[in-house]
Amino acid sequence: MPVSGRRLAVLALVVTMTIWGSSFVVTKLVLDEAGPFTVTVLRFGLGLLVLLPFAYRRGFSFRLALEPTFLLFCLMGVALVYGLQTLALVFTSAANTALISAGVPVVAAVLARVFLKEPIPPARLFGIGLSVLGVGLVSGTTPSGANSGAVLLGNALMVGAVVAYGAYAVQGRALRSGERHPAVVATTASFAAGLFFLLPLAAGEVILFDAPKLGAQGWLVLVYLGAVASALPIFLWNYALRHMPASAAALYINLVPIVGLVSALLFGERVGVVQLVGGALAVAGVLLGDAVPPKGRSA
Repeated sequence: MPVSGRRLAVLALVVTMTIWGSSFVVTKLVLDEAGPFTVTVLRFGLGLLVLLPFAYRRGFSFRLALEPTFLLFCLMGVALVYGLQTLALVFTSAANTALISAGVPVVAAVLARVFLKEPIPPARLFGIGLSVLGVGLVSGTTPSGANSGAVLLGNALMVGAVVAYGAYAVQGRALRSGERHPAVVATTASFAAGLFFLLPLAAGEVILFDAPKLGAQGWLVLVYLGAVASALPIFLWNYALRHMPASAAALYINLVPIVGLVSALLFGERVGVVQLVGGALAVAGVLLGDAVPPKGRSA
């Protein structure tokens, strides 16, 4: 694989994780105005509208979203990952959800080894462990005065999202191994298929609770989540998976807590020295894990 292709893949992953890291705090801003599944539907609905013009030029058809392979792919990567993640944000903090996402590399690496036979070199294993250790330090303690039961539920929901994301990463690598569809087409089909699963949940949410009451800030947040934090990053993620193994790409998820840390600082939260040290370890783990490629893959 050309060096330039790998460098572009790494750049795509860094941009992706930076945007995703900011999305946890941003999503919190709109959950007072709409339910979690309604937010997720509006988010991916807007993202779909952004992607459609580009996807049609590359041969996209809505029939593609109905293919069994894509339906399973999007049940994991859109409905479960983002549905559970947004629901988790109702109960736990944005920092917790971002930090729990550090489990994705472990899940993805194990699943990629089992189903795709991708090797996991010792350097990458050590890098994953170092990153997870760093993220554990960043996590700190539960904020004082928080409802421990609610926080535990939210954390458990995010763990479910992490498992789903690990499966999605491996599915994505297998799905694109034959180069059947351009990345923009695969991403658009993912959004459309994911909405099939999410729409009934959002409808039930509105019936059981209340219709969303979105103000100007809420709509601005949704536009950001749909166009910037959904359409662009997932497209970049799909692109990156063309140039590196799923386990290597998933390692970059550990950058998400670091961006979450910066976002917390920008929103006025206090961050201690332990969290800063943990963030440095997480970044070091990412760099170390990607420094030594598996045998048989050119750098």
